Amino acid sequence: MRISSVPAHRLSHATLTTRAFTLSLENLAKNSTSYGLLAAGQRSLESETKHYTYLYPRDIGVCSLGILESGNEHLVEVLKTSLIYLTKSQSTLGQFPFYYQPQTEVNFLLRNNTIRFWTPNSIDSTLWWAISFLLYYKKTKDETFFNSYKANLEKAYLWLMYQDTNNDALLEQGEASDWADEMPRSGAVLYTNTLWYWLVKLRIEVEKKQELKTLEQRIYDAFNSLLWVSKESSTNFNYLPDNSFTQENPARKSEMELINSQVNYLPYYLGCVGHRTFESRCDVFGNILACLVGLADKHKAALITDAIVRSGANLPYPVKALYPPIYPGERDWRDYMTKNRQNYPHQYHNGGIWPFVGGFWVMWLSEFSPSLAESELERLAEANSLHDWEFNEYLHGESGTPMGIPYQSWNMGMYIAAYQAVQKGKSSLF
Repeated sequence: MRISSVPAHRLSHATLTTRAFTLSLENLAKNSTSYGLLAAGQRSLESETKHYTYLYPRDIGVCSLGILESGNEHLVEVLKTSLIYLTKSQSTLGQFPFYYQPQTEVNFLLRNNTIRFWTPNSIDSTLWWAISFLLYYKKTKDETFFNSYKANLEKAYLWLMYQDTNNDALLEQGEASDWADEMPRSGAVLYTNTLWYWLVKLRIEVEKKQELKTLEQRIYDAFNSLLWVSKESSTNFNYLPDNSFTQENPARKSEMELINSQVNYLPYYLGCVGHRTFESRCDVFGNILACLVGLADKHKAALITDAIVRSGANLPYPVKALYPPIYPGERDWRDYMTKNRQNYPHQYHNGGIWPFVGGFWVMWLSEFSPSLAESELERLAEANSLHDWEFNEYLHGESGTPMGIPYQSWNMGMYIAAYQAVQKGKSSLF
Protein backbone atom coordinates (compact mmCIF):
# COMPACT_ATOMS: atom_id res chain seq x y z
CA MET A 1 0.00 0.00 0.00
CA ARG A 2 1.33 3.43 -0.94
CA ILE A 3 -0.47 6.34 0.64
CA SER A 4 1.87 9.23 -0.06
CA SER A 5 4.57 9.61 -2.69
CA VAL A 6 6.11 12.63 -0.94
CA PRO A 7 8.96 11.61 1.42
CA ALA A 8 8.35 12.81 4.96
CA HIS A 9 11.73 14.56 5.18
CA ARG A 10 10.69 16.89 2.35
CA LEU A 11 7.61 18.12 4.14
CA SER A 12 7.61 21.21 6.36
CA HIS A 13 6.90 20.81 10.07
CA ALA A 14 3.29 21.97 9.74
CA THR A 15 2.69 19.91 6.62
CA LEU A 16 4.26 16.77 8.12
CA THR A 17 2.33 16.86 11.39
CA THR A 18 -0.94 17.69 9.63
CA ARG A 19 -0.33 14.98 7.03
CA ALA A 20 0.22 12.44 9.79
CA PHE A 21 -3.03 13.55 11.44
CA THR A 22 -5.01 13.20 8.21
CA LEU A 23 -3.56 9.77 7.43
CA SER A 24 -4.18 8.59 10.97
CA LEU A 25 -7.87 9.39 10.58
CA GLU A 26 -8.03 7.76 7.15
CA ASN A 27 -6.23 4.60 8.21
CA LEU A 28 -8.25 4.15 11.39
CA ALA A 29 -11.36 4.18 9.20
CA LYS A 30 -9.76 1.51 6.98
CA ASN A 31 -8.96 -0.60 10.04
CA SER A 32 -12.63 -0.53 11.05
CA THR A 33 -15.13 -3.31 10.49
CA SER A 34 -18.82 -3.82 11.11
CA TYR A 35 -17.92 -5.35 14.48
CA GLY A 36 -15.25 -2.93 15.63
CA LEU A 37 -11.69 -1.69 15.32
CA LEU A 38 -8.90 -4.12 14.43
CA ALA A 39 -5.49 -3.96 16.10
CA ALA A 40 -3.88 -3.60 12.67
CA GLY A 41 -5.22 -3.32 9.14
CA GLN A 42 -3.97 -4.35 5.71
CA ARG A 43 -4.67 -8.05 5.98
CA SER A 44 -1.64 -10.23 5.36
CA LEU A 45 -0.61 -13.76 6.23
CA GLU A 46 1.57 -12.49 9.09
CA SER A 47 -1.07 -10.18 10.56
CA GLU A 48 -3.73 -12.91 10.32
CA THR A 49 -1.44 -15.57 11.82
CA LYS A 50 -0.59 -13.31 14.76
CA HIS A 51 -4.26 -12.33 15.17
CA TYR A 52 -3.77 -8.60 14.63
CA THR A 53 -7.06 -8.53 12.73
CA TYR A 54 -8.97 -9.37 15.92
CA LEU A 55 -10.46 -7.08 18.57
CA TYR A 56 -8.09 -6.30 21.44
CA PRO A 57 -9.62 -4.51 24.44
CA ARG A 58 -6.21 -2.98 25.22
CA ASP A 59 -5.63 -1.60 21.71
CA ILE A 60 -9.20 -0.34 21.40
CA GLY A 61 -8.91 1.33 24.79
CA VAL A 62 -5.75 3.15 23.73
CA CYS A 63 -7.31 4.13 20.40
CA SER A 64 -10.34 5.52 22.19
CA LEU A 65 -8.24 8.48 23.39
CA GLY A 66 -7.57 9.63 19.84
CA ILE A 67 -11.01 8.76 18.55
CA LEU A 68 -12.78 10.73 21.26
CA GLU A 69 -10.48 13.72 20.69
CA SER A 70 -10.89 13.55 16.91
CA GLY A 71 -14.51 14.67 16.69
CA ASN A 72 -14.94 12.18 13.85
CA GLU A 73 -18.48 10.83 14.16
CA HIS A 74 -17.78 7.69 12.13
CA LEU A 75 -14.84 6.69 14.30
CA VAL A 76 -16.77 7.44 17.49
CA GLU A 77 -19.47 5.07 16.25
CA VAL A 78 -16.81 2.44 15.50
CA LEU A 79 -15.56 2.79 19.07
CA LYS A 80 -19.08 2.30 20.39
CA THR A 81 -19.49 -0.82 18.25
CA SER A 82 -16.13 -2.14 19.48
CA LEU A 83 -17.08 -1.70 23.13
CA ILE A 84 -20.40 -3.46 22.57
CA TYR A 85 -18.91 -6.42 20.72
CA LEU A 86 -16.23 -6.85 23.36
CA THR A 87 -18.89 -7.35 26.04
CA LYS A 88 -19.73 -10.63 24.28
CA SER A 89 -16.27 -11.90 25.24
CA GLN A 90 -16.38 -10.90 28.92
CA SER A 91 -16.03 -13.85 31.29
CA THR A 92 -18.70 -14.72 33.83
CA LEU A 93 -16.38 -13.32 36.52
CA GLY A 94 -15.97 -10.00 34.68
CA GLN A 95 -12.58 -10.31 32.96
CA PHE A 96 -12.02 -9.16 29.39
CA PRO A 97 -9.75 -11.37 27.27
CA PHE A 98 -6.45 -10.82 25.51
CA TYR A 99 -8.27 -10.76 22.17
CA TYR A 100 -11.63 -11.61 20.66
CA GLN A 101 -12.73 -12.53 17.15
CA PRO A 102 -16.51 -12.65 16.82
CA GLN A 103 -18.07 -15.05 14.36
CA THR A 104 -19.10 -12.86 11.44
CA GLU A 105 -19.65 -13.04 7.73
CA VAL A 106 -15.99 -12.15 7.12
CA ASN A 107 -14.65 -15.14 9.05
CA PHE A 108 -17.27 -17.68 8.11
CA LEU A 109 -14.77 -20.54 8.41
CA LEU A 110 -14.86 -20.18 12.19
CA ARG A 111 -17.41 -22.40 13.84
CA ASN A 112 -17.25 -20.48 17.10
CA ASN A 113 -16.14 -17.13 18.39
CA THR A 114 -12.42 -16.99 19.19
CA ILE A 115 -11.64 -15.80 22.72
CA ARG A 116 -8.16 -15.98 24.20
CA PHE A 117 -7.18 -15.26 27.77
CA TRP A 118 -3.45 -14.75 28.38
CA THR A 119 -1.57 -16.79 30.99
CA PRO A 120 -1.95 -15.96 33.85
CA ASN A 121 -4.24 -13.16 32.74
CA SER A 122 -4.50 -10.01 30.62
CA ILE A 123 -5.10 -7.68 33.50
CA ASP A 124 -5.01 -4.44 31.52
CA SER A 125 -7.57 -5.66 28.97
CA THR A 126 -10.24 -5.27 31.64
CA LEU A 127 -8.83 -1.94 32.80
CA TRP A 128 -8.75 -0.49 29.29
CA TRP A 129 -12.30 -1.60 28.43
CA ALA A 130 -13.64 0.01 31.61
CA ILE A 131 -11.64 3.22 31.07
CA SER A 132 -12.69 3.60 27.44
CA PHE A 133 -16.32 2.82 28.36
CA LEU A 134 -16.34 5.67 30.87
CA LEU A 135 -14.46 8.04 28.56
CA TYR A 136 -16.96 7.34 25.79
CA TYR A 137 -19.84 8.14 28.14
CA LYS A 138 -18.03 11.23 29.46
CA LYS A 139 -17.65 12.60 25.92
CA THR A 140 -20.96 11.56 24.35
CA LYS A 141 -23.39 11.60 27.30
CA ASP A 142 -25.03 8.56 25.68
CA GLU A 143 -27.28 7.52 28.59
CA THR A 144 -28.90 4.64 26.71
CA PHE A 145 -25.55 3.08 25.92
CA PHE A 146 -24.25 3.60 29.45
CA ASN A 147 -27.30 2.07 31.09
CA SER A 148 -27.29 -0.88 28.69
CA TYR A 149 -23.74 -1.90 29.59
CA LYS A 150 -23.31 -0.56 33.11
CA ALA A 151 -23.62 -4.13 34.43
CA ASN A 152 -20.54 -5.07 32.37
CA LEU A 153 -18.65 -2.22 34.00
CA GLU A 154 -19.67 -3.41 37.46
CA LYS A 155 -18.55 -6.97 36.68
CA ALA A 156 -15.23 -5.71 35.34
CA TYR A 157 -14.69 -3.52 38.38
CA LEU A 158 -15.46 -6.36 40.78
CA TRP A 159 -13.00 -8.64 38.98
CA LEU A 160 -10.35 -5.93 39.27
CA MET A 161 -11.04 -5.46 42.97
CA TYR A 162 -10.24 -9.14 43.49
CA GLN A 163 -6.81 -8.56 41.91
CA ASP A 164 -5.87 -6.62 45.04
CA THR A 165 -4.76 -9.86 46.64
CA ASN A 166 -3.28 -8.40 49.83
CA ASN A 167 -5.70 -5.54 50.48
CA ASP A 168 -3.14 -2.75 50.07
CA ALA A 169 -5.22 -0.85 47.41
CA LEU A 170 -2.83 -1.80 44.59
CA LEU A 171 -3.52 -4.54 42.04
CA GLU A 172 -1.15 -7.50 41.91
CA GLN A 173 -0.50 -9.60 38.82
CA GLY A 174 1.40 -12.60 37.60
CA GLU A 175 4.54 -12.30 35.51
CA ALA A 176 4.25 -10.98 31.96
CA SER A 177 0.50 -10.40 32.10
CA ASP A 178 0.02 -6.83 30.89
CA TRP A 179 0.78 -5.06 27.60
CA ALA A 180 4.49 -5.99 27.94
CA ASP A 181 3.43 -9.61 27.71
CA GLU A 182 6.90 -11.21 27.53
CA MET A 183 8.64 -9.09 30.14
CA PRO A 184 9.52 -10.05 33.75
CA ARG A 185 7.18 -7.77 35.69
CA SER A 186 4.97 -9.09 38.45
CA GLY A 187 3.44 -8.10 41.78
CA ALA A 188 2.47 -4.44 42.08
CA VAL A 189 3.19 -3.13 38.58
CA LEU A 190 3.56 0.57 37.81
CA TYR A 191 1.76 0.58 34.44
CA THR A 192 -1.19 -1.48 35.66
CA ASN A 193 -1.74 0.60 38.78
CA THR A 194 -1.68 3.89 36.88
CA LEU A 195 -4.66 2.55 34.94
CA TRP A 196 -6.31 1.35 38.15
CA TYR A 197 -6.00 4.80 39.72
CA TRP A 198 -7.31 6.45 36.55
CA LEU A 199 -10.31 4.12 36.47
CA VAL A 200 -11.23 4.93 40.08
CA LYS A 201 -10.86 8.66 39.36
CA LEU A 202 -13.13 8.33 36.33
CA ARG A 203 -15.81 6.53 38.33
CA ILE A 204 -15.75 9.41 40.82
CA GLU A 205 -15.84 12.06 38.09
CA VAL A 206 -18.21 10.48 35.56
CA GLU A 207 -20.52 8.46 37.82
CA LYS A 208 -20.28 10.79 40.84
CA LYS A 209 -19.23 7.88 43.06
CA GLN A 210 -17.94 9.93 45.96
CA GLU A 211 -17.76 6.79 48.11
CA LEU A 212 -14.64 5.86 46.11
CA LYS A 213 -12.70 8.92 47.33
CA THR A 214 -11.19 6.91 50.18
CA LEU A 215 -9.99 4.22 47.76
CA GLU A 216 -8.57 6.89 45.45
CA GLN A 217 -6.47 8.27 48.31
CA ARG A 218 -5.37 4.79 49.40
CA ILE A 219 -4.17 3.99 45.87
CA TYR A 220 -2.33 7.32 45.70
CA ASP A 221 -0.59 6.73 49.03
CA ALA A 222 0.30 3.13 48.23
CA PHE A 223 1.59 4.01 44.78
CA ASN A 224 3.78 6.86 45.99
CA SER A 225 5.08 4.88 48.95
CA LEU A 226 5.89 1.50 47.43
CA LEU A 227 6.89 2.48 43.89
CA TRP A 228 8.89 5.64 44.63
CA VAL A 229 12.34 5.37 46.23
CA SER A 230 12.18 7.84 49.10
CA LYS A 231 15.72 7.50 50.41
CA GLU A 232 17.67 10.28 48.73
CA SER A 233 21.05 9.65 50.37
CA SER A 234 22.85 7.27 52.72
CA THR A 235 22.39 9.78 55.54
CA ASN A 236 18.63 10.07 55.04
CA PHE A 237 17.18 7.92 57.82
CA ASN A 238 13.59 9.06 58.27
CA TYR A 239 12.50 8.46 54.70
CA LEU A 240 9.41 6.23 55.01
CA PRO A 241 6.27 8.33 54.47
CA ASP A 242 3.64 8.44 57.19
CA ASN A 243 0.35 7.86 55.39
CA SER A 244 -2.50 5.38 55.04
CA PHE A 245 -0.27 2.86 53.26
CA THR A 246 2.50 2.66 55.84
CA GLN A 247 0.00 2.78 58.70
CA GLU A 248 -2.22 -0.01 57.37
CA ASN A 249 0.45 -2.26 55.81
CA PRO A 250 3.31 -2.81 58.26
CA ALA A 251 4.40 -5.92 56.35
CA ARG A 252 5.06 -3.77 53.28
CA LYS A 253 7.54 -1.66 55.29
CA SER A 254 10.10 -4.46 55.15
CA GLU A 255 9.88 -4.46 51.35
CA MET A 256 10.31 -0.70 51.29
CA GLU A 257 13.32 -0.99 53.60
CA LEU A 258 14.86 -3.60 51.29
CA ILE A 259 14.37 -1.42 48.22
CA ASN A 260 15.66 1.73 49.87
CA SER A 261 18.71 -0.11 51.22
CA GLN A 262 19.67 -1.12 47.68
CA VAL A 263 18.70 2.05 45.80
CA ASN A 264 19.42 5.40 47.39
CA TYR A 265 17.74 7.50 44.71
CA LEU A 266 15.87 7.22 41.42
CA PRO A 267 14.20 10.12 39.57
CA TYR A 268 11.30 7.93 38.42
CA TYR A 269 8.93 5.25 39.69
CA LEU A 270 9.98 1.61 39.97
CA GLY A 271 8.53 -0.57 37.23
CA CYS A 272 7.21 -3.11 39.71
CA VAL A 273 7.62 -4.48 43.21
CA GLY A 274 7.26 -8.23 43.74
CA HIS A 275 8.33 -10.58 46.50
CA ARG A 276 11.76 -9.35 47.60
CA THR A 277 12.38 -8.00 44.12
CA PHE A 278 11.80 -4.85 42.11
CA GLU A 279 12.49 -3.31 38.69
CA SER A 280 14.85 -0.34 38.90
CA ARG A 281 14.98 0.32 35.15
CA CYS A 282 12.76 3.11 33.89
CA ASP A 283 9.43 1.83 32.60
CA VAL A 284 8.97 4.87 30.38
CA PHE A 285 5.34 4.17 29.50
CA GLY A 286 4.30 3.61 33.10
CA ASN A 287 6.05 6.77 34.28
CA ILE A 288 4.45 8.88 31.55
CA LEU A 289 1.03 7.56 32.56
CA ALA A 290 1.76 8.39 36.21
CA CYS A 291 2.30 12.00 35.15
CA LEU A 292 -0.83 12.12 33.00
CA VAL A 293 -3.26 10.64 35.53
CA GLY A 294 -2.01 12.79 38.43
CA LEU A 295 -0.17 10.20 40.51
CA ALA A 296 3.08 12.15 40.14
CA ASP A 297 3.05 15.57 41.81
CA LYS A 298 4.75 18.52 40.09
CA HIS A 299 8.15 17.75 41.59
CA LYS A 300 8.10 14.07 40.64
CA ALA A 301 6.67 14.80 37.19
CA ALA A 302 9.53 17.21 36.49
CA LEU A 303 12.10 14.62 37.63
CA ILE A 304 10.53 11.94 35.44
CA THR A 305 10.37 14.15 32.36
CA ASP A 306 13.96 15.29 32.83
CA ALA A 307 15.13 11.68 33.28
CA ILE A 308 13.49 10.59 30.02
CA VAL A 309 15.08 13.44 28.07
CA ARG A 310 18.52 13.13 29.69
CA SER A 311 18.65 9.38 29.11
CA GLY A 312 17.82 9.77 25.42
CA ALA A 313 14.82 7.45 25.81
CA ASN A 314 13.03 9.74 23.35
CA LEU A 315 15.71 9.20 20.68
CA PRO A 316 15.93 8.61 17.75
CA TYR A 317 12.15 8.76 17.89
CA PRO A 318 9.69 9.05 20.79
CA VAL A 319 9.74 6.88 22.74
CA LYS A 320 11.51 3.78 24.11
CA ALA A 321 9.24 1.64 26.29
CA LEU A 322 12.06 0.72 28.70
CA TYR A 323 15.43 2.25 29.51
CA PRO A 324 18.00 0.79 29.67
CA PRO A 325 17.18 -2.56 28.04
CA ILE A 326 17.78 -5.92 29.74
CA TYR A 327 20.72 -7.96 28.45
CA PRO A 328 21.10 -11.76 28.60
CA GLY A 329 22.85 -12.77 31.81
CA GLU A 330 21.51 -9.88 33.87
CA ARG A 331 19.32 -10.49 36.91
CA ASP A 332 16.13 -9.39 35.13
CA TRP A 333 16.69 -11.48 31.99
CA ARG A 334 14.33 -14.40 31.33
CA ASP A 335 14.91 -17.13 28.74
CA TYR A 336 11.37 -16.69 27.44
CA MET A 337 12.33 -13.21 26.21
CA THR A 338 13.90 -14.88 23.17
CA LYS A 339 10.42 -15.99 22.02
CA ASN A 340 10.04 -15.14 18.32
CA ARG A 341 13.39 -13.33 18.58
CA GLN A 342 11.46 -10.27 19.78
CA ASN A 343 12.74 -9.12 23.16
CA TYR A 344 16.45 -8.94 22.53
CA PRO A 345 17.97 -5.64 23.74
CA HIS A 346 16.51 -2.56 21.99
CA GLN A 347 13.70 -4.61 20.49
CA TYR A 348 9.98 -4.98 21.19
CA HIS A 349 9.18 -4.31 24.86
CA ASN A 350 12.86 -4.52 25.82
CA GLY A 351 13.86 -1.00 24.84
CA GLY A 352 12.08 -0.82 21.49
CA ILE A 353 10.52 2.46 20.35
CA TRP A 354 6.71 2.37 20.36
CA PRO A 355 5.07 5.27 18.47
CA PHE A 356 1.79 4.82 20.34
CA VAL A 357 3.67 5.34 23.64
CA GLY A 358 5.24 8.37 21.97
CA GLY A 359 1.70 9.69 21.64
CA PHE A 360 1.26 9.55 25.43
CA TRP A 361 4.62 11.30 25.79
CA VAL A 362 3.55 14.18 23.54
CA MET A 363 0.20 14.41 25.35
CA TRP A 364 2.03 14.84 28.63
CA LEU A 365 4.44 17.39 27.17
CA SER A 366 1.55 19.43 25.75
CA GLU A 367 0.89 20.66 29.30
CA PHE A 368 4.39 20.31 30.77
CA SER A 369 6.48 21.85 27.96
CA PRO A 370 4.51 23.02 24.89
CA SER A 371 7.61 23.88 22.87
CA LEU A 372 9.12 20.43 23.43
CA ALA A 373 5.74 18.87 22.65
CA GLU A 374 5.73 20.50 19.21
CA SER A 375 9.17 19.21 18.29
CA GLU A 376 8.41 15.74 19.65
CA LEU A 377 5.14 15.65 17.69
CA GLU A 378 7.11 16.25 14.51
CA ARG A 379 9.50 13.38 15.25
CA LEU A 380 6.54 11.18 16.14
CA ALA A 381 5.07 11.97 12.72
CA GLU A 382 8.42 11.01 11.17
CA ALA A 383 8.37 7.68 13.01
CA ASN A 384 4.93 6.86 11.64
CA SER A 385 5.94 7.97 8.14
CA LEU A 386 8.75 5.41 7.79
CA HIS A 387 8.35 2.91 4.93
CA ASP A 388 6.00 5.38 3.22
CA TRP A 389 3.61 5.84 6.14
CA GLU A 390 3.44 2.27 7.43
CA PHE A 391 2.66 3.15 11.07
CA ASN A 392 4.89 0.27 12.13
CA GLU A 393 4.28 -1.54 15.41
CA TYR A 394 7.64 -0.55 16.88
CA LEU A 395 11.12 0.60 15.88
CA HIS A 396 14.55 -0.64 16.91
CA GLY A 397 15.63 1.35 19.96
CA GLU A 398 19.06 2.26 18.59
CA SER A 399 18.73 2.37 14.81
CA GLY A 400 15.08 3.34 14.52
CA THR A 401 14.54 0.53 11.99
CA PRO A 402 10.81 -0.27 11.59
CA MET A 403 9.87 -3.67 13.02
CA GLY A 404 6.75 -5.69 13.77
CA ILE A 405 3.37 -5.53 12.05
CA PRO A 406 2.53 -2.37 10.04
CA TYR A 407 -0.60 -0.20 10.06
CA GLN A 408 -1.12 -0.32 13.81
CA SER A 409 -4.39 1.26 14.94
CA TRP A 410 -3.03 2.46 18.28
CA ASN A 411 -0.23 4.34 16.52
CA MET A 412 -2.88 6.17 14.54
CA GLY A 413 -5.16 6.70 17.52
CA MET A 414 -2.44 8.04 19.77
CA TYR A 415 -1.03 10.29 17.07
CA ILE A 416 -4.49 11.88 16.78
CA ALA A 417 -4.62 12.30 20.57
CA ALA A 418 -1.13 13.83 20.62
CA TYR A 419 -1.83 16.17 17.71
CA GLN A 420 -5.04 17.44 19.29
CA ALA A 421 -3.34 17.91 22.66
CA VAL A 422 -0.64 20.07 21.07
CA GLN A 423 -3.25 22.09 19.18
CA LYS A 424 -5.38 22.66 22.30
CA GLY A 425 -2.54 22.96 24.81
CA LYS A 426 -3.68 19.96 26.85
CA SER A 427 -5.65 16.75 26.48
CA SER A 428 -9.25 17.01 27.66
CA LEU A 429 -9.30 13.33 28.69
CA PHE A 430 -7.11 13.53 31.82
